[in-house]
Amino acid sequence: MNAIIISVGTELTSGQTLDTNSAYLARQLAAHGIATTEHITVGDDRAAIADAIGLAATLAELVIVTGGLGPTEDDLTRAAMADALGCSFVEDSACMAEIEEFFRRINRPMNAINRTQAFVPTAGQAITNKVGTAPGLYARLGKAEIFVTPGVPSEMEWMFRNAIEPRLARQDGMILHRIVHTFGAGESDVGAKIADLMKRGANPLVGTTVAAGMVSVRIIASAETPEQARKLGDEMVAQVRGRLGAIVIGEGDVTMATAVGELLRSRRQTVATAESCTGGLIGKMLTDIAGSSDYYLGGVVSYSNRIKTQLLDVPEDLLIQHGAVSEPVAGAMAEGCRRRLGSDWAISVTGVAGPGGGTDSKPVGTVCVGLAGADGTETYKSVLPGTREIVRLRSALASMNYLRLRLQNSQFPKSNV
Repeated sequence: MNAIIISVGTELTSGQTLDTNSAYLARQLAAHGIATTEHITVGDDRAAIADAIGLAATLAELVIVTGGLGPTEDDLTRAAMADALGCSFVEDSACMAEIEEFFRRINRPMNAINRTQAFVPTAGQAITNKVGTAPGLYARLGKAEIFVTPGVPSEMEWMFRNAIEPRLARQDGMILHRIVHTFGAGESDVGAKIADLMKRGANPLVGTTVAAGMVSVRIIASAETPEQARKLGDEMVAQVRGRLGAIVIGEGDVTMATAVGELLRSRRQTVATAESCTGGLIGKMLTDIAGSSDYYLGGVVSYSNRIKTQLLDVPEDLLIQHGAVSEPVAGAMAEGCRRRLGSDWAISVTGVAGPGGGTDSKPVGTVCVGLAGADGTETYKSVLPGTREIVRLRSALASMNYLRLRLQNSQFPKSNV
């Protein structure tokens, strides 16, 4: 069985809201052996929604639509569903009773506009919603079963678990998704190392994607049983890890900060940060993780040269001779931070994030990183392309990656940031 997921809402097509519903549904369907072939996003347009439903029903055996079931004028999915089915829609007395009971339960008066949520296409039927006011919808169109849920994630998830999932016949087979995250090489370099694993139509199916400054390898394994799918996934992950070596950060939900944190925790060591161009971003990433106080002591945002000298003990003559954006200053920042905060490790970043401030010798994107530990201090210099935001993000990731590799005793060339 193949599925198409349709997300409805101008807030989605305009970029004001991120569509998380499609990702959730695709993962849940994969666990039932159902492959999602398309994600379609449609604005609040009755004809466009009806066309999308009609087309999807000719291409897939299962269509799930989310959004557009609210009580306001721009909630058009109910009417569009009726158009796609070629029928009218009428008020369902049982739905109306459930909506009225919902408002009684929360002790709020019901606005008359909520009556529109009780309308159901005559060729379909309603799906109960126990956590909101908008009932879902179900109908058959040609070869396809069509389910419509509210767009509110909590309501959509409840309806999937309690109304849609029980009606899905488990398919013969299992689809397993794995993802391996890397940092330190471009997508083309990663792709070249695993090119023979990325053949179209292969099982597992392997591909790459870039997000948040990291290159990730996607693995989709299909098999008759969960055990066989896991075996295929495990074998491919092992191959990918073997090909890519030290640039692999981890799998699944692992981030650079979680990888570094686990290494520090396992060694019972601590880290502190001295940041200039990143403005506290490294500290933010590290402290986004619950329990990071086990290994992160704190940091200094030394944006000005005066703070570098006063709080990090960077010699003034070093700043005069080399400039704030230099490897000697980055090294001194890391050493001063480690000494002042009493940490096992200290990482520092100083650079020209842009869009202005660059020179011929230090163009925009020039970044220097320092890493100080008990066994000495290392510094790294790179020129990173991209906007101010991208330069800052990659600088933060690179600095943590140097620490990760030191903790793993891995070699990491200075040119690979």
